[in-house]
Amino acid sequence: MDVCEFLAEDDLVEIVPTFKYEKQLNLITGDFGPFWPSIPVKVPMWLAINLHRQNKCSIVSPSWVHALPRIQEQQEAETAKLLPPPDEHWKETLKLLEQEFGRSIQCSDLSERREAILKKSVHLMFDDARANSGMFLGDITLDNATPAELFLIKKLVSKGFQRLQELRRTAMIAASRKYN
Repeated sequence: MDVCEFLAEDDLVEIVPTFKYEKQLNLITGDFGPFWPSIPVKVPMWLAINLHRQNKCSIVSPSWVHALPRIQEQQEAETAKLLPPPDEHWKETLKLLEQEFGRSIQCSDLSERREAILKKSVHLMFDDARANSGMFLGDITLDNATPAELFLIKKLVSKGFQRLQELRRTAMIAASRKYN
């Protein structure tokens, strides 16, 4: 399990309990409950999954799940920038729900489109730095990127900065030899 999936487990989801527990659960992340049969209540994803595995609740799909096809269409139309994600941990939440229920929600096109836009933005930034004789590294805007998407391009950015440093060192050595 990656860090982003771990963080997604703290996101609140709605459950419909099948049990009665009149007290509140006092947890580090907050107080949850009381639990009454058929009365929806919000709890962290990890608690919802544990209760579901014990047949003590049903998990209500987040409202944004039903909007994924529309969001996917909008992102396909917008190729230059990332549109706001449906949820900060949307991919991880879908993965957790898929693991729990064994059903996949088809959104791979949306995920791939967002990753392609991110990679394109990073490549453009480094291409500009390489083309610029002063090796100036300009701005890159990654508005609306989720933590998982930023983690995805972390390696790409790291390699880009290493390559940029090599180019700068080479340019400095060449300049010092020119004056000697």
